[in-house]
Amino acid sequence: MTTDLADRLNPMRDAVLGLHRELLAAERIAWEAMNGRVPGNAEFLQLAINDPWFQWLRPMTALIAAMDEAMTDDSVEAGLRVTALIAAARELLHPNDVGSDFQQRYFEFVQRSPDVAVAHGIMMRELLSATR
Repeated sequence: MTTDLADRLNPMRDAVLGLHRELLAAERIAWEAMNGRVPGNAEFLQLAINDPWFQWLRPMTALIAAMDEAMTDDSVEAGLRVTALIAAARELLHPNDVGSDFQQRYFEFVQRSPDVAVAHGIMMRELLSATR
């Protein structure tokens, strides 16, 4: 990947990752309130991967994985790939109370969690920057 493409994608990826981290933290609190404390991060990672409670976050996890993979793309199509990932982020990370399951849940968290709302704002700033 060229430096220009990496400079375009990497801040966006970091912002999406930070947002994902805040969403997981908020969901962990809700899960633990209903099911009891998770003893450690390794156990929580297994829950996030396998428990249906966290299923709605998987499209975002897949987006982050695709961004990570794109960072190593040295092909001539890398620019198109970055543009497609930015478009996918714009589509997915749009809180919408009548949108997809992900967008509806995301909408709820942006409304009720200040940490998620701040992370959303950071991600939006990076998304706008990446499209310039």
